[in-house]
Amino acid sequence: MPRVANRALLIAAAALMATLPADLTLSEPETSPPQGTPPPPHMLPTPCGQRADIVRLLREQYGESPSAQGLSDAGTVAEVFTSAKGSWTIVATAPNGLTCMVGAGQSWQPVVARDDTI
Repeated sequence: MPRVANRALLIAAAALMATLPADLTLSEPETSPPQGTPPPPHMLPTPCGQRADIVRLLREQYGESPSAQGLSDAGTVAEVFTSAKGSWTIVATAPNGLTCMVGAGQSWQPVVARDDTI
């Protein structure tokens, strides 16, 4: 992915983390996924855990891998995980190592500005 797209992705992820309550994605009504389909990451009973466990879950259950990351002034690492099928998850890892899913969804599309700027 071009460097400009990574920067735009990180800015969008940081803005989401800074402006939305962490439980916003959990408070909206959701329909259950079809039987035999794993629920989206943000509907899991515990959206927090050790980073290695969260990364493994995203890779094995949803085919997602890291596509961008950034570090906040407070030391929290924001990461965006995406899959070839278009699913995405944003996670935040605190300095103490606790990783929580901030948001997740479908239809992820990388965006590159036409003039190579943000």
